[in-house]
Amino acid sequence: LALELAEKAGVWDRPQGLQGVWGEMIETWLDELLPENAIGMVERNRLSLLVTPVPSFGKERVSSFINREDLIKCNMASVHLVSFKSNCFSRFPSLSTTL
Repeated sequence: LALELAEKAGVWDRPQGLQGVWGEMIETWLDELLPENAIGMVERNRLSLLVTPVPSFGKERVSSFINREDLIKCNMASVHLVSFKSNCFSRFPSLSTTL
């Protein structure tokens, strides 16, 4: 799946490679790979992700997710690199801050 997404995004032919397209690729990958019952699989604090809220730049541990989409958005925020992934900040709905 990862190779298929890379080919579709033209990663091998782009001078920047993954830069600017990596975020969409990861989100698609997570959406296709995580089962519909993923939220039930990570309940009861079995999974924690670290995110960095802006403007505090502190660390916030997230281990409770509203639904599967919330889990995916948190994953996206936890791997976010502004200048590499998408040139903009991620939004994680369960937190009141921008990531």
